[in-house]
Amino acid sequence: MKNELKSLIILFKAYNSIEKDVKHSLANTGINVNEFTAMEALYVKGSLTTQELIDTVLIPNSSMTYVLEILNKKAYIIKNKKESDKRIQIITLTVLGTKVFKEIYEKHFSYMRSIFDVLNKEEEQQLQYLLKKLGKKSGDKG
Repeated sequence: MKNELKSLIILFKAYNSIEKDVKHSLANTGINVNEFTAMEALYVKGSLTTQELIDTVLIPNSSMTYVLEILNKKAYIIKNKKESDKRIQIITLTVLGTKVFKEIYEKHFSYMRSIFDVLNKEEEQQLQYLLKKLGKKSGDKG
């Protein structure tokens, strides 16, 4: 294996493994990764417009429309029109959505934390720094 590609292959393998773990952690919760991610953003940031939510979680517009439709049907969110511009929707977690998110989050966080516990605090901070650095450099190319 060429050394230049080794880091990329390791990164992809780690991503695939962690993605499987995330899906496994959410498997019996009744929500998928995109739904969880949207709910997490709303829980942390509060009410957001659809575009702010898309920008926050990096889910494409067409997928976000579907995710919001599902969350709305489950009564986890409410959508209100913005007073100053009726074309813009404000998305908010409902009381039920907040309750469900908190229940899922506790178990999910604990499970995901167990994966990252292989790293000490300094190593985890270094990983975050290096991934951000790599992401920014890659973003400069595209």
